Amino acid sequence: MSVELDELQARLMSHFAALSDVRRAAGQPVFALEHGLDREGIAALSRMLKARFNVGGAILDRHWLLWVVWATEQGYDYDGGEYWHTFERRMPRWESSWRPHLRTWFTKFQSKYDGLKPTGRWAKFFSIIAWPITHALLPKDLQAQLAGTLYSMRFQLVTRLHLPPAEIGRFVSRRSYDASSRLRNFLEQEELAGRIILALLGDTSTATTSAIHADTLKRIVEDLEGARHARQWLRDTRREVEVATLKGAARPGAAGVVQAAGARSGEAERSPNVRPSLILRRTAIDAWTAIVEIPSFREVADVAPELGQFLRRTRCRVAGSTDWLPAGWLMMGAQRRVLAKWPSPNEPVVTFEKPDPVMDHLLSGEARIGAGPAWLFRIGPDGQAIEILSRLVRPGKSYVLVSNAELPVLSMANSATIGCAGVTATRLEIPAALTSAQIAELKSAGLAAAQTVRIWPAGLAARGWDGEGSTEWLDGEAPCFAIEHDHPVDRYELRLGTGQTTSIPAGAPGEATFVRLKPLPCGNHVLTVKAVRSPTSADLAQQPLEGVVAIAVRPPSPWVSGTVGHNGLIVACEPPEPSLDDFWEGLASLSVLGPKGAHVTVCVELLDGAGTQIASEQIGQLTLPLGVDTWRKAFAAFVGKEKNPWAYLEASSGRLVVDGEELGVSHIPLHRVVAPVRWVWHALPKSTLLKLVDDHDAETPLTVDFRNFAFPAKREELTSSAATGGMEPPTSGGLFVATYGDHREALIVSMPRVDGGLGGLLVNPNFDAVPDSADGLLMLLGAIASWSDVRTVGTLGAERRDHIVSRLKERVFAQLCGPRWAYAEERFRSGVQGAAATAPMVDYFNPTRQFGTVLVRDASKYARMPDHVRLREFSSLAHRYGLKGHAHCKAALEFCDIVEKGGRPLDLELKALVATVWNNPLPAAGARLLQLVGGHADAAASVSSMAGVA
Repeated sequence: MSVELDELQARLMSHFAALSDVRRAAGQPVFALEHGLDREGIAALSRMLKARFNVGGAILDRHWLLWVVWATEQGYDYDGGEYWHTFERRMPRWESSWRPHLRTWFTKFQSKYDGLKPTGRWAKFFSIIAWPITHALLPKDLQAQLAGTLYSMRFQLVTRLHLPPAEIGRFVSRRSYDASSRLRNFLEQEELAGRIILALLGDTSTATTSAIHADTLKRIVEDLEGARHARQWLRDTRREVEVATLKGAARPGAAGVVQAAGARSGEAERSPNVRPSLILRRTAIDAWTAIVEIPSFREVADVAPELGQFLRRTRCRVAGSTDWLPAGWLMMGAQRRVLAKWPSPNEPVVTFEKPDPVMDHLLSGEARIGAGPAWLFRIGPDGQAIEILSRLVRPGKSYVLVSNAELPVLSMANSATIGCAGVTATRLEIPAALTSAQIAELKSAGLAAAQTVRIWPAGLAARGWDGEGSTEWLDGEAPCFAIEHDHPVDRYELRLGTGQTTSIPAGAPGEATFVRLKPLPCGNHVLTVKAVRSPTSADLAQQPLEGVVAIAVRPPSPWVSGTVGHNGLIVACEPPEPSLDDFWEGLASLSVLGPKGAHVTVCVELLDGAGTQIASEQIGQLTLPLGVDTWRKAFAAFVGKEKNPWAYLEASSGRLVVDGEELGVSHIPLHRVVAPVRWVWHALPKSTLLKLVDDHDAETPLTVDFRNFAFPAKREELTSSAATGGMEPPTSGGLFVATYGDHREALIVSMPRVDGGLGGLLVNPNFDAVPDSADGLLMLLGAIASWSDVRTVGTLGAERRDHIVSRLKERVFAQLCGPRWAYAEERFRSGVQGAAATAPMVDYFNPTRQFGTVLVRDASKYARMPDHVRLREFSSLAHRYGLKGHAHCKAALEFCDIVEKGGRPLDLELKALVATVWNNPLPAAGARLLQLVGGHADAAASVSSMAGVA
């Protein structure tokens, strides 16, 4: 058996050496998956290693390359879950202490054969796992995800096949904003990703196949085609590529090929279309409702991944509304909202809950309605009136004029009402023939009468056309227009953007002239059309007629087989990108808007690495509208039925499915959180099970400790094996912390147990183990930092955490300032009103009682001061009443700030700070008084009139 392993080792060393020589000349890396073994060879390798696996590390080192290949094969099968769990199950008797050997062997492979070295944050956290997964090129769990991603952007890809692989990889990476974290990590290797993408799309050029071993590439493609959905997605994407490929001709932009003028030259000119449209809907004969239509912000998300993440995680609000709309709402397609109040032309129609400089800049320039004070709408036969941006009226048509100022007096106006605050409306009936006086009337109202040159989209129908100069086309389409005139015109002069002017002859009056443009990149474009009149015309002094056509080009919205073309549901999830752990821990909340009384079925599906469904459970059949409270009740009933709390760990991903039948179906992805160390838990009716998933692979040791609710300052060390094996927290629960190096993963688990009746709901902590010294203060400060702002799970988790933190803070000042101060704080919190609430704290400063009185009186003023001003005023007051100087006052304010915020300064700095306040507690008591009273204006006001205040 050893001889066979030796022979295979020598064969693979020779194979990788030859492959390295070829790649080194091209500056390309080698991957361990390119071993050239077929499926039988891989199975034989696994059998031989298992059979020989009964000796120590020296024998392992002897066949290091075989272990590199075998570990890479496990990386190729990686499903985003627990790598080592699968590794050790497939290789019995493997011990965790041997894991660092793999990193050593992969490093040797990288040095000897120019292998690729994993980089980035993910590789730093998973310093061992990152090697086999990176050398697996495209693990199986990413193959279906990548196929779905390519399918969704297939129309954009076909126009970029001429770009270098790195550019294609960068294009897909930037637009995969809703991909899993694992896929985004893969796409960060843009050159490699681009070559694999080209290969998946059928590119068999030498440049592509030379970067990836032919057998390896064939294997990836075959495995990807093995999954049903991925196979169909890939076939549909290839079909678009085949249609877009011209056989027998070089690709545009290739060496020696001249690119035609006006051809696509990149994306630098791209500007996402976020301009809102205004619409009036008839509600009665002469009554109208104002509606704003906001285009989909998916184009904005395509510009940069950061913008996509911002849109998916941030709520927004439409002007005139006080309600926050769910995160991701603007990416669900074009949205319409009824306007209760007319938007200001000087402010964006859409605002977000959180600021973002790039988004704010885009909205301030693009997401506004047209400048007022008047807006013109043409009435269509469907009872809707669409906005005419050019404010151009045509004879024989009906219009609505909306104004936020006094309406002009027009002879052709009729009364109308609009159900929108801030504007008034009038209806205009334009006669078939306009007199000079009527034209003057329209001009005085800021309107213009139409000329006799008509332009409209021709050929392939435009996706949008308002009849007055605004069109919409899809990416890859060639806009075509017809131009017609009814008076002598010599020629037309056309200019696209700031480009050159093209002159074309005009036909006879009444005869259309057709103009076809080349496909334009996504974004907004302007076509200027100038009609130059015939020299034989009698009005030679008039300027040529000139108009513009706005051309908005957007990417197509791909239709997915089996789905409807519309969605009557608005589904929002908080957080916007929940993980499987978030879902199972009850941290994800769902809300669904739709027709009142309609029913939806909500299910959870668990998927393996290839995207194949391995389990599906119905959560419930619920009635719309579905709110957060209803969802929580349904989810609680669902998890109560779960029998195997760790079953979901076998899934690499999942999705929530909201099925409204004819209303449509919505899918919310549930990604596996790729974190080196993470806590997972599962609530049972009378208990909670907790488990630590450890994949950190770092050389630094992992420590796990526990703090009981009853003894929050006391830390108990747990064994890592107990935590990773799953356990039930003791008593009422507490704080669990896993630490390795500078990284810390904490979770507070609150068990559904109550001791001592209702009084036991909030556990009263015991501090007997805390020494009455400066070291005791440090112990309490460490406990405050550990308990503050930690995620909680279980009944009363947040309430118990806040209660513990409050008691810890009170204990700090009771220990620092003594029992008199502890009594003063307790009285202040007891609900006593007026001066009696602060009197014990003021008395604490005797014989300089005035110091405390002034602090109470000016507490709210101190709260509004900047830090440096607060320090100056506090130090001055302390000096006036004979307390310590500036240094002690500064230490007191910093100490109280650390206690309140649960900060974690450096140990040496904290020790020096604690030593200063321990020896001089009066300034710290004054700073604490400011914290307590500063937020209670009534307490401060009650002593502001006290006599004798200096």
